[in-house]
Amino acid sequence: MKAIDKLKLEIKRLINKKTKKNPKAVFFYPHENCGLDGYDILNGESDNVLCLFNDMVRDPKFDNYEFYLLYYHDDRLQSYKDYCKNFHPERIHYVRFKDGKGTRKAIAKCYTVFTDSDYTRLPYKVPTQRAICLNYFGGLIKNEFHRWENHGGFEKMLQEQRDMYRMYDYHLSISDISSKFIALDNCHYYPHFISLGFPRNDILFKDHSALRSEIEKLVGFKISKLITYVPTHRDYENPAREFYDAQKAKKRSIWGNVTEDELGNLEKTLAETGTLIIAKVHPIQQAHTNVVKAEGTQHILFYKDLVQKIKTSLNPLLAISDSIITDYTTTVYDFLYMDRPIIYYFYDIERYRETRGFFIEPIESICAGHLTYNLAQMQDAIRDIAEGKDPEKQKRAFLRQLFIKYDDANATQRIKDFFFP
Repeated sequence: MKAIDKLKLEIKRLINKKTKKNPKAVFFYPHENCGLDGYDILNGESDNVLCLFNDMVRDPKFDNYEFYLLYYHDDRLQSYKDYCKNFHPERIHYVRFKDGKGTRKAIAKCYTVFTDSDYTRLPYKVPTQRAICLNYFGGLIKNEFHRWENHGGFEKMLQEQRDMYRMYDYHLSISDISSKFIALDNCHYYPHFISLGFPRNDILFKDHSALRSEIEKLVGFKISKLITYVPTHRDYENPAREFYDAQKAKKRSIWGNVTEDELGNLEKTLAETGTLIIAKVHPIQQAHTNVVKAEGTQHILFYKDLVQKIKTSLNPLLAISDSIITDYTTTVYDFLYMDRPIIYYFYDIERYRETRGFFIEPIESICAGHLTYNLAQMQDAIRDIAEGKDPEKQKRAFLRQLFIKYDDANATQRIKDFFFP
């Protein structure tokens, strides 16, 4: 860090230190992907911070608290105020994401700060505050360790541990073993982890049958099986990442580099089995790369098109899905709560292994579902699910027991009880 940057940071810390903290003031900092996905308090069932805010704002216990909410969508501010008009609106303060100074001033007033990700950095935080990272993942597929291996090695890892120790007082997770893996993989301080669960996963236990009916009306046919496809982004396709490879980042289908005949066969399989796939491209992939073709068919509906017609988000979709198709995304650990079949689609596993890599090898050892590496194998898995086959049910039950401490809808309540007894 340059001398001038260090000086600016010290000034920010000094201002924060001198600002009186309100023990009943809470700052809510949703994940920055909300700006890409369109999530907000009107549609926040897939973001931990937004789920927690929506609960606490309704809880009479917090009527005399001051709430500061970071928002990403300037054009929706009035709709947020209208939405909160029955929840003691005088105590709710809206902070614009792009207003860095305003954000720091608001955080300086608060004793408690909730964030959704450790990517949110609060270097000006002082000991008279507590920062709580609710986390947006709970698994151990992707290898985050490469960030430190490739950006400074051991010294960088130690610096990250020191920074995280000072910045965050608590990290939440879904189980003790998950805490250990996350702490090691992200260079965090393990004793700061507590396994209370994620507010967004409480959503999975609600009745979302009306959403499924709405989707059926939208697509115009009776859905026998609904499958949500949640691929993650690829570092080798992202110009902002060091592993970017222009030769490999060519326009492709969401299924990889496949032929028109293969796509035609997939559509035929979906039609024969009455299956609808809702494809949710990762927001980073969608916003920062120009690789994925967003061409839907009668039986493949893109999430971005769905939300233009029906107000929803990922976790309600997971709740009504008969299965998911996933790759290396940690969404699979959210779907474990549903105890339903999983399809892993590893069409580019070697490229991914060479760039981001996996925290555990062989990756197959922690995959409780159909393992597929091409569209033909994936179609076989879809047919199995259509026929009610679930060959990995026993292994999935083991992983659920291992990775999910509380298999219930009470994570939000546990968080409130722990931090606001």
